[in-house]
Amino acid sequence: MRNPLRAWSGRLALAWLVASQALAQPATARDTSGSWALGLAGQADQHSNDSLLATISWGVRPTTWLSFSTGRSTSADDFADVTADTLVATVDHRFGTVGFILGVERWGDASALETTDLLGSVYFVRERWRLALGYENRDIEIPFTLTGPLGNTLHRTAEVAADSYRVDLRLSVAQNWRLFLGAAEYDYERNLSVLPRIDRLNLLSASTLTLANSFIDDQRSLGFESDLGRTLLNVRFATDRSAIDGSKFETVDVALLMPIGRRMDFEVNLGRGRSEFGSGSYAGLMLLLYSR
Repeated sequence: MRNPLRAWSGRLALAWLVASQALAQPATARDTSGSWALGLAGQADQHSNDSLLATISWGVRPTTWLSFSTGRSTSADDFADVTADTLVATVDHRFGTVGFILGVERWGDASALETTDLLGSVYFVRERWRLALGYENRDIEIPFTLTGPLGNTLHRTAEVAADSYRVDLRLSVAQNWRLFLGAAEYDYERNLSVLPRIDRLNLLSASTLTLANSFIDDQRSLGFESDLGRTLLNVRFATDRSAIDGSKFETVDVALLMPIGRRMDFEVNLGRGRSEFGSGSYAGLMLLLYSR
């Protein structure tokens, strides 16, 4: 399952990644200890699914950043009918041209689906490229009810563990142009098709905003980034396959990040997703504030 920190609800994390990369670049040239960045974002699609995010990153040292995120995603009643909260904490430390990220996340709706994630990645940075290799372990809990032989209601929880492996590559292909490639594979310890409520929960993949916590078998992405003066353009295409029924979900996303003050950026995000459940468009806004 895709980790919300690296591709959080697909679209929100992409916007934050663009901003955090821009913020991190000066760290090699000057002391950024004590610096911080705050992000506030909202996104909605035409099917009444919506998502809100607040995240803060703090430069403990020039080579060490702590990040904390909290958010809420809501899937409409005619989709998965889930209102899920998330909490994420990560640490990013770099040793010259090699760095690592460690994190933990709690995501879920106590009445529908809850997950606990442990993630780690190592990345290698050179002048014209950056390669990241990641691993994630996720514990999934699906609460459900049964009717007992005497008509009483029994509360039970189905549990399943999942592992994922990911590789991401960023290449500087020309001045002010960067190419992004990503691939991930997911492995579940149990047959998902026999889990309770799984057909309903599979509808999470029908929304671009809740896709990050649907049951994905594999994911591929391709994108590019370009500096247009002081505006940053990011275009991304991704395709995901459901681990439940093999259906595909395709997304095209365009984001524009622009300065609106000396320590403030604003992003507009537009996209369209398509799956076997249907298609839909979405839009989002994000405000980024910097300490320096």
